[in-house]
Amino acid sequence: MEKDLVVGVHSIVHAIRNTQRPVYEVIATEEGLENLAKMGGMSRDEIAKIPVKLVAPHKLQELAKTQYTELGFMYNRVPSGVLLVTAKIDVEDPSWVFDQIDSGRHLKILCLDGVTDVHNAAAIMRTAAFYDVDCIVIAMKNNFGLGPSFARIASGALEYVRVVKCSSLPRFVTALKKRNVEPIGLTEHTDENEFVVPDGSRCLILGAEDKGLSNATVRLLDKTIRLDPKGKIHSLNVSVAAAIAMERVFI
Repeated sequence: MEKDLVVGVHSIVHAIRNTQRPVYEVIATEEGLENLAKMGGMSRDEIAKIPVKLVAPHKLQELAKTQYTELGFMYNRVPSGVLLVTAKIDVEDPSWVFDQIDSGRHLKILCLDGVTDVHNAAAIMRTAAFYDVDCIVIAMKNNFGLGPSFARIASGALEYVRVVKCSSLPRFVTALKKRNVEPIGLTEHTDENEFVVPDGSRCLILGAEDKGLSNATVRLLDKTIRLDPKGKIHSLNVSVAAAIAMERVFI
């Protein structure tokens, strides 16, 4: 299996506890191991069962830089004195979603239409895990990328929300509609502000930070919704808007 890197104490702990994701090595300082216990809530028995390479702080950064380079990531200083080398998270294709729906399962589906900022995307992923969303659907091109920075900001959510990559979001939406799943698009360019949540599987679509939903996606949507401002500020960061919309759609 391909290797991946996870940083951030909480993200590392959730990845270690994901039994579907092999742990190859934890590279840590003495303080880093303490952080896994004190900040991450890992027991001494849990830590004893994982392969640990104990190193000095400067050596950790040297090894991290090598690992980042080998795997094609841009190096950032490893926080909290600990780095996890693990297997890449499984990424699904759209057939996983369709098979689940066809089998009668009701899914919570979140689609990101052109969201490219890693901080926004990871914050959305974390909120999606909070609302027990089953999967986040992104396009193969022009996405935020799954790497150490994303994993750290998502704070463990990557272990619980499946990532689905599709070649075309409009084609994915069309396939959902054929299965009687009516996606809801969040956009300011609509007069509708009543969140009427359908029975069965639910799908919420969020647009890019600057442009919103793409025209190709909007043309396919029979249901779009907006958030009404109550004060003087009339716009929200996409990750904040996502949290409010998920509260309305996925409860």
